[in-house]
Amino acid sequence: MSHLAKRVVKHLKPNAYRRHFQAQQRDELSRVVAAAESGHRGEIRVVVEAKLPLALLLDKVTSRDRAIHWFSELHVWDTEGNTGILLYLLLAEHKLEIVADRGIAAKVPQPEWDAICQQLQQDMAAERVVAGLSLSIKQLGQLLDTHFPMAPGSANPNELSNVPVLIL
Repeated sequence: MSHLAKRVVKHLKPNAYRRHFQAQQRDELSRVVAAAESGHRGEIRVVVEAKLPLALLLDKVTSRDRAIHWFSELHVWDTEGNTGILLYLLLAEHKLEIVADRGIAAKVPQPEWDAICQQLQQDMAAERVVAGLSLSIKQLGQLLDTHFPMAPGSANPNELSNVPVLIL
């Protein structure tokens, strides 16, 4: 079986992780994002996609391609300080991607991004999906706090929605 055929089969199978993303979990993740965004000038968006449409699979769109699509579509690149971060999960392939705008990407070494991804992969494998995602969001917030803290007395507008985008 070709690589493409194997990939299509993954996207056709029911995905067990979907059960972790009901309304209660979505609300919890929204609160975690809001808390992780306090104290700095950064913004965090979360996108969870169960599977890709067949047309995208046939076009050989990767999880990274899709994450970049959502980064653009949700205007994560359009924050005042160029400090937006997108955390993207593609459930069918158990893939996750972090896309960071140029302001934060220039300041955070790749091993720090990799460590967050590795921890989330471990949490997902252990069925701690929402807890792992929450921890990853908090870690992203800590990176933003380290590199883009708020100046005393300055405002911290919420430039992007805290509600995760769930395409299930």
